[in-house]
Amino acid sequence: MKEIRTVTLNPSFDLHYSIPNFESGKENLVTSVEIEAGGKGINTSRALSANGVKNLAYVVVGRENGGDFVARLQRDGMTCRVFETEGRIRENLTVHPDHGKETRISLNTFRVPEPVLHALETELLAERLPDLLISFSGRIPMGVDKGRTIEMLRKLIHGGAKTVVDSSSFSPDDLREIHPWLIKPNEQEIMDFLGRVPGTLREAAVAAKELVQNGVSETVMISLGGDGAAWSNGKDSYCLHIPKLEHPISTIGAGDSTIAGLLAGTAQGLPIEQTLGLAVAYGTAACMTPGTQPPRPEDVRAVLARVTVEMA
Repeated sequence: MKEIRTVTLNPSFDLHYSIPNFESGKENLVTSVEIEAGGKGINTSRALSANGVKNLAYVVVGRENGGDFVARLQRDGMTCRVFETEGRIRENLTVHPDHGKETRISLNTFRVPEPVLHALETELLAERLPDLLISFSGRIPMGVDKGRTIEMLRKLIHGGAKTVVDSSSFSPDDLREIHPWLIKPNEQEIMDFLGRVPGTLREAAVAAKELVQNGVSETVMISLGGDGAAWSNGKDSYCLHIPKLEHPISTIGAGDSTIAGLLAGTAQGLPIEQTLGLAVAYGTAACMTPGTQPPRPEDVRAVLARVTVEMA
């Protein structure tokens, strides 16, 4: 069985404001506030931990507010390897109206110096890499050179670790150089890669296959939100049909939970069809909880029973 590691260099406190009748350019009254310790890799680890899947989160925290951050992770039952740096973990704000899309304001104020990255890299490389599934998620923080990050990821991959890269910091050329095991591009990234956005699951499967054949990664998973997802390894491709949610609560972090489900299935050695079904079940169930709260096991089971996986 593979072991799972997540890497979060750029964590955040996620502030979720409920504003029933949000209007841009006007004073808005907040009816409730939720604060969560987050970041894409942290969201993935939390989803795994909530569903009983063992994992270890590598995370860099700022000394000024890192104690509260780590305490929240421990409260959620997560196991972490913490690396401290100066400064404060950034805060992200999401506005949740009763109707319409959520609005997210992401700060870019966190800085990580090279010695901290070197310490994290050294510990990861000291692990038995062929036994690891590693998820590297989120933007590269200030203070960290992109080329240096690519170098670290290449070392992990060359050492035998199956590595997921889910970061908007990398261009298609960067990903070809890294050549991770999996990427899960968002809509904007697909447009940057291919110059088009798929409108159907069949089109998404074709796009995923094309990206693999273009050398950006070994496998590609493309989500179309409530319409499902597609996956390809360049030879075999699948369309993943999910149940419609009448009233999704929050889509924030759903993609991170999708990666969690894929890691969970892969770690257990499940067949690819079951692994992909588990991935979209995690992601869909995450939309049934507020903010970036993890998918509940009972919701994952209920959704999984209604997922359909078919070859494209």
